[in-house]
Amino acid sequence: MIMKQTTWTVLAEKAQTALRDAQQLVTDARQRVAKLEQSLAHLDQLRDDYIARYNETQKEAHSISDTITYRKFLEHLRGLRGRVEGQLQDANLMLADAKAELVKALREQAKMDAMVERDERNQALAVAKQEQRAMDEAGLRLFNAR
Repeated sequence: MIMKQTTWTVLAEKAQTALRDAQQLVTDARQRVAKLEQSLAHLDQLRDDYIARYNETQKEAHSISDTITYRKFLEHLRGLRGRVEGQLQDANLMLADAKAELVKALREQAKMDAMVERDERNQALAVAKQEQRAMDEAGLRLFNAR
């Protein structure tokens, strides 16, 4: 069955496209958040490994430059972690915005689907009335022809 293009069907298609776009935004935002969380975990693992190795070397003789290098590296990791945490915070805000857009798009899609169904019902009623009117006219003509 070929569906007739009406204003409502066009708007419903636009709402469907907006919904797909919103779903893609949510997916992308979730992936970004997950990637940043993995980066944080990796940085924590690096820090823990480095601290463990450094503690092992503390049992042996070491120089002041080793200690300075250790502290600089830990400070560098803290700086990286801070930047990643900032990016993660931004990504979580973007995810929240994307989810809000998705909810809005879902509502709009449901509204447009309801309007398409209502329009189809109204068109079916109009066709039924027209057919009934034609049947009534044919019946009257037949009755008057007797």
